[in-house]
Amino acid sequence: MKQFYDLIEELKKGGQTATVYTIIGAEGLLISEAVNKIVETALTGAVRDFNYNLFYAKENSIDEALDAAKTLPLMANKRVVILKDVDQYPAPAHERLAGYLNNPSPSTSLILTANKIDQRTKFYKAVEKGSRVILFGTLYENQVRQWTRYRAKSYGLEFAEDAINLFFEISGSELGIIDNELKKLAAYIEGKKKIDVSDVEGVVGRSRVYSVFNLIDAIGERKAEQALLLLKKMLNDDEHPLGILFMIARQFRLMAKAMEFHKRGLSAGEMSKRLGLPVNILTNNLMRQIKNFTLDEVLKKYRLFYYADSELKGSIKSPEIILDDLILKLCSRAGEASV
Repeated sequence: MKQFYDLIEELKKGGQTATVYTIIGAEGLLISEAVNKIVETALTGAVRDFNYNLFYAKENSIDEALDAAKTLPLMANKRVVILKDVDQYPAPAHERLAGYLNNPSPSTSLILTANKIDQRTKFYKAVEKGSRVILFGTLYENQVRQWTRYRAKSYGLEFAEDAINLFFEISGSELGIIDNELKKLAAYIEGKKKIDVSDVEGVVGRSRVYSVFNLIDAIGERKAEQALLLLKKMLNDDEHPLGILFMIARQFRLMAKAMEFHKRGLSAGEMSKRLGLPVNILTNNLMRQIKNFTLDEVLKKYRLFYYADSELKGSIKSPEIILDDLILKLCSRAGEASV
C-alpha cells in the first residue's frame, strides 16, 4: 500500500515518468488509479490521441504492443503504451517482452499490469531488472481503513470516529464499493465539514445497517435458518456478496481476538478499546457469541473465508449458493467443515 501512496505523491510533483512500470496485484481500483496518474503525468501538454495505446493480452499480440512502444511520440516528449494482463501471455511472448525490457525506448512509458507473476521465473527476473515494479497485495483491514480516509479526503470528506467505524462496518473491504459509498456521501452532506453517524445511516439506510448486524448476530448464535433468511434478504436488496463475506469474516476475527483477551483477563473497557468496539456491542453481542465457539474452532472455520472468497471471484456458482454453504458450515457444531 505504501508503494501506491509513494507513486501518487511522486507523480503529483511532476518530473519524468519511468520507461517501464510493472504493476502487479488484484486491487483493480488501485491499479486503475495508478495507471491513470502515470498517463496523466507522462502526457501533460501532449495530444493524447496521437500518443496513447491500450492493449490486452487476450486480444493483442505482444508484437503489436512492442511495435507501439518503439514508435516515437508525435508532438510530445512521451508516448504511453499500456499492456494489460501480461501474465496471460505464453512463455514465447514473455521472452520477447523481456528482450524489450533490456533496451526500452526512452521516449515511451510502457505500463504493464498483471494479476500475479511467479517470482521464481526468468520473466519476473527480467521484469524486476528492466522495470519499476509496484506490488499491490491483498489489503489488511487497517490498510483499507487508511485508504478510506485517504479517499474521503480527496472528496473533501472527514469522518467522526464513530461514523467511520459504522461506515467501515457496513461497506466492507471492497475498494470499489467503498468509493461508491463515499461519492454518495459527498453528494449527501452538501458542504458539511464532518460526517457523523446520522449521515452514514442516511446514505446506507438504517434497515441495511440492522440487516448487517442481525446477520452477523445470527451466525454468532449458530442460528443457521435465521442467518440464511437474512442473507437472502440482503442479496435481494443488492448487497454485494464480497461485502457480506468481509463482514462475516471480520466478526470471526473479532471473536478470536475477544477470546484471547478474555483468557488474558482484560477488562471490558480495555477489550473495547483494543477491538475498536463500543462497550455495549462487546458485552451484549460479541461476548455472548464467543460462548458458542471454542478458539480452536473459530480459527479452523476462518479458513473457510479464503475458500469462499476464491469461489465468489472465480466460480460459476451463484453467490447465494456459495454464501449459503459458508453459513451452514460456520453454524455447524461438527468442528471444521470440509472444503
